[in-house]
Amino acid sequence: MRRTICVGSLLCLLGCQAELSADLDEAQADAIVVALDAADIGAERERQEPSREPARYRVLVPRADMPAALAVMRDLDLPREREPGWASLFEGSSLVPSAAEERARQAAALGGELGRSLEAMDGVERARVHVALPDSRTRPLDADATPAHASVLLTVRAGATVDEGAVRALVAGAVDGLSAPDVTVVTSAARAPAQRASNLTWVGPIAVSRGSAVALKALLGGSLALNLLLAVALVLSRRRAARRSGVSSSDPVTE
Repeated sequence: MRRTICVGSLLCLLGCQAELSADLDEAQADAIVVALDAADIGAERERQEPSREPARYRVLVPRADMPAALAVMRDLDLPREREPGWASLFEGSSLVPSAAEERARQAAALGGELGRSLEAMDGVERARVHVALPDSRTRPLDADATPAHASVLLTVRAGATVDEGAVRALVAGAVDGLSAPDVTVVTSAARAPAQRASNLTWVGPIAVSRGSAVALKALLGGSLALNLLLAVALVLSRRRAARRSGVSSSDPVTE
């Protein structure tokens, strides 16, 4: 029983994890796990409330790796909030929305959808699109129609180039009354994560994260101690068996 409790305690120590971030969609959780893996920090994605739809996830890391994991998330601006899309038009809207409210929500939803499309382009890490839709209801009848405008902010990965003409064509084609010259594109380089020493350390021939090293050493030490105890118990058991057999052979044979 004592051995079982000892081994169970060591396994619990090895699996001691803390919640790094929660209430994430699948893309956000995957981005965090990938970023932490690149920083030599082991992370696990776990689904919250399996019956809940849409699915939400949380990310777990070894408790000792929590400070390093938080620093990586801060450097890479994770988790990134999802921009509103067309679904947001039907969430929490008033019974009779005003024209200004309806136009603003449509512009935000359109910008969110375009941002997701632009992030699918090679080299684009993040995209924000701001669409200015004209208010035709307040325009005098004899005035010329005000054209729509759009501004695009792209965060581009290091060493990558983006075709701004393709960006303008994509945005202009998705917005009614918007022409490519009325689309302003601004690009900025993605911020490189701070250079840190490797988070890996060696425990004998095994490379593990620093947060798991203590638990692994404890597990290996406990396993070694348990094996030594078993070996000593085996030797004592054989000695007792040898003594008993010796005593039995020295007894006189009676007929």
